Amino acid sequence: MTDALTTEENAGARAIPARKRNLGPSAGPANRQALIEAARIEFATGGGNVPLSRIAQRANVGQGSLYRHFPDRLALATGVFETNLAEIEKHATQAERPFSALLDAIEEQAAEASALIEIVSTSGTDASGKARNSRSGGAGESALLTELHAVLARVRAAAVEVGEITSHTTVKDLLVAVSMLALPIAKTPKEQQAETGRRARRILEAWFLAEDRDLNVAPGEAPNR
Repeated sequence: MTDALTTEENAGARAIPARKRNLGPSAGPANRQALIEAARIEFATGGGNVPLSRIAQRANVGQGSLYRHFPDRLALATGVFETNLAEIEKHATQAERPFSALLDAIEEQAAEASALIEIVSTSGTDASGKARNSRSGGAGESALLTELHAVLARVRAAAVEVGEITSHTTVKDLLVAVSMLALPIAKTPKEQQAETGRRARRILEAWFLAEDRDLNVAPGEAPNR
């Protein structure tokens, strides 16, 4: 997690600034980054439906600034998602065992990842479940999935190259693995999350890691016995 999130957990309380920045147009990039960092904390602790006003408060910027940078919840989730993905890709592709490093990063960011998945999955429907229009809508969701697929493709290539997973493993397989790890951890009480993560990791590692598999069998196929 970020240093901001670690600090927040250690403090055990919300530290929302009382004053807002007033630095003019030059503060734009800094405000955007502050909003992303605030959203990461709030999504992780409050879920995908946390009020955007709370995120603006934590970032110490006005709501007008929030909406200039991120016109809706999905746009903000996209900004957080892209930041997380960049960190995950760097961590995983430079590791000796890229697939294991991917799982490490997802396990660390499970609460955030769950909130982001929640936002993306509900971005195209209203409270009654009917389709609704959004300024970012399907385009935002498509961009998120495209970027996630691209990152997972690069992690897959690195993991296959070092022999950690087989070439039969697909990007879609990795996408399922990410969801299978992040969602159960995020939905489990904090004191049980470590155990839930260990159990999920054992299943995924047994299924994906090359040394635990028949190298001629693709995930989802029965081995020849």
